[in-house]
Amino acid sequence: MADLYNKIKIYLGRDFTSEEVLLQDDQINRVSNPYIKDWNVAEAQPTEEQLNALESQATTLESNKQVIATRKGLYG
Repeated sequence: MADLYNKIKIYLGRDFTSEEVLLQDDQINRVSNPYIKDWNVAEAQPTEEQLNALESQATTLESNKQVIATRKGLYG
């Protein structure tokens, strides 16, 4: 499952700061439950359905980041 941060990054089309979007995770029985606590961006806050629709794009973004990190570690 893709990270909420990456879904929001794709939704906005850019990185964002914690002042713009504050994410919180109230773990229940050691199960992660991240959510948007505060939204201070001009764009409308996305619905859960909109964020879920970005799942595959966010997964691809995360996979690409991992490949880049691995290559940097191997090749400098």
